[in-house]
Amino acid sequence: MLKNLKTNTMQAITDVLKLIQEDHAKAVIERGARRLIRPDLKYEDYAKMLSWECSIRLLKRGDIGIFDIDESNHEVIDQLFFYITGDQQRFKGDIDKGILLYGPIGTGKTILLRGFAGVYAKLLDRMFEYYSAFDVNRLVVRDGIEKYAKRPLLIDDLGKEQEIVKDYGTDVRPILELFAARYDNGAITFATTNYSNETFIKKYGQQTVDRFLETFNPLHLPGISRRS
Repeated sequence: MLKNLKTNTMQAITDVLKLIQEDHAKAVIERGARRLIRPDLKYEDYAKMLSWECSIRLLKRGDIGIFDIDESNHEVIDQLFFYITGDQQRFKGDIDKGILLYGPIGTGKTILLRGFAGVYAKLLDRMFEYYSAFDVNRLVVRDGIEKYAKRPLLIDDLGKEQEIVKDYGTDVRPILELFAARYDNGAITFATTNYSNETFIKKYGQQTVDRFLETFNPLHLPGISRRS
């Protein structure tokens, strides 16, 4: 009887091992579906696409002109190229993470990142939904976290949102809860901010900032304001 019990136990372990291996294979497939790259993309084509996508957004905002790649933004634009082509050797970060574009007010962070998201969407069929950080707070409270926990998001002005809001009289931190859920789901997030790392720590605390850094590749966009 003891021999039969041992045999049955070993069979159960074998079955469990098989299930774990199957779950691992599914996780690999899901990861690949979340993060796609275009290694065949040439820089010249990428630069044209990005310039036009950014120019479209300038026009929608009421500005006339063509978006230029210049000495202030070319390093970030190069890094975004390495990111979308999956060039891990030249990209200064982790291509499996999102992008946090930060820098002074008026340097063109929102236009650049929205333009890049447009290129990304067309090349990789990953359409980003765009919200301000203030809107994210409101939408999460209204609709719940699950609706926004997996889809690609571009969040503008991260840090400008109200940190604590009321939900039927209860204090909640919607954007922090959302980021925790998106981190667990491996969701792709792009964001812009005027805040420095030190300001984020004062606002959210070190633990939350550490979570941000696990979610994003921080890219600095230098320069003076382009706003007239």
